[in-house]
Amino acid sequence: MKRPLLLAFVCPVVAFAAIDGTVVNGTTGKPQPGVTITLVKPGQGGMRTLGTATSDATGHFAFSTDEPGGGPQLLQANYAGVNYNKLLTPNIPRSNVELDVFESTKSAAMARIAQRMLLVEPTSGQIAVNETVIVQNDSKQTYNDPSKGGFEFYLPPAANGQVRVNAQGPQGMPLPRAAEKTRQTDIFKVDFPIKPGETQFQVTYVLPAGSPFTFHGEVVAVPGMPAGPLRLVSPPGVTLSGKDIQQLGTEPNTQAAIYSVKANGPFTFDIAGIGSLRGTQAEPADASDSPQVTEGRPPLYAHMGWLLGLAFAILAVGLAVLFRTSPEEASRT
Repeated sequence: MKRPLLLAFVCPVVAFAAIDGTVVNGTTGKPQPGVTITLVKPGQGGMRTLGTATSDATGHFAFSTDEPGGGPQLLQANYAGVNYNKLLTPNIPRSNVELDVFESTKSAAMARIAQRMLLVEPTSGQIAVNETVIVQNDSKQTYNDPSKGGFEFYLPPAANGQVRVNAQGPQGMPLPRAAEKTRQTDIFKVDFPIKPGETQFQVTYVLPAGSPFTFHGEVVAVPGMPAGPLRLVSPPGVTLSGKDIQQLGTEPNTQAAIYSVKANGPFTFDIAGIGSLRGTQAEPADASDSPQVTEGRPPLYAHMGWLLGLAFAILAVGLAVLFRTSPEEASRT
């Protein structure tokens, strides 16, 4: 008699959804109805769709099947022209999941460039350049304007248009993005929405070798978006010099030298010596890419992006300390 009663108790539980949750509009703070959500599973062959659902009048959604225990899964929603993701790792509960979406705005003033670093690594064969930019959005709206893009950068003519760009939204994964030409010479934009929180861009290209070598750059930003200071980073054995830059100090862990760019527009500096924070020569850009400005896989090798992220995280700590003690910062206080 006990066994049928137990089965009767278990069966309704099995009937419940494998994944369920609520779409919440982070701008209004209310549940958001009518949003289509797709459940996908990342794998070596790409993204495999497991199912779709639509949030009801209370913002609730549910999936009757999933693949637990087989790695992470991803909830993807599109709202107001922007894709929003929620990564479900095996240790995250599958019930009462909250998926946030936001209203969109074309006002670039909603975001600001919080940090910008340019790593220069000359070798005997080329000069590898890695630019990392962190854009901060402290509002409750997503900045999204494809006509202006979410990020702009200067690409030296010596790079011959060969560049790789990766963009990573809040709690997201690095994704390759296309660099698009603007009306300004050598200025490119990246169409990527800036969601509330922190968005990171990484730009990678190479220049012809030379020691000394004069680097020509320019500090640019999306029109209307406040631009933060640009810092230059060079590995041990590499010296940067010029009237447009000022050395702030040395990062203690990597012994990388850190400089500030004093100009708000075009600037130049000389590069002498060779060295790398990775200890290996950077991968050259593929001259056979078509078109010249391309979407690319993450820079360097499969795991090099994570290594670069770790290196920049270490540098960021030292950079913050050096910035607070720099003469220009001291003069403001």
